[in-house]
Amino acid sequence: MSALYQRFLKVLEKWPADKSKVGRDLGEQIRKQVTNLSNPAALTADVTAQITKQIDSIERLANNTYGRKYKRVYDSTATGLSAQQCNQVLSSEFLQYLNEDSKKKN
Repeated sequence: MSALYQRFLKVLEKWPADKSKVGRDLGEQIRKQVTNLSNPAALTADVTAQITKQIDSIERLANNTYGRKYKRVYDSTATGLSAQQCNQVLSSEFLQYLNEDSKKKN
């Protein structure tokens, strides 16, 4: 258990919670997974194997393994927006604005 907990902590250092996506942020969801490790009685071999697979996947994301392995040739996106613009569009504030705007039209 201790080794799994330490691996989660290392990933959390690399993946801070994004305050603009409260309730929808991957960093926040990773932090919730740490609570699974607080109950040693529930950690069967199957659960430990599943948690290990999850940590492996999250580590690959946090380390940008495939981003470095497969470099992008172009900076364009399907939406035509930059990465910063996409981040702004996905923020909770912008989604709330869209919801309020759609309620006004109805």
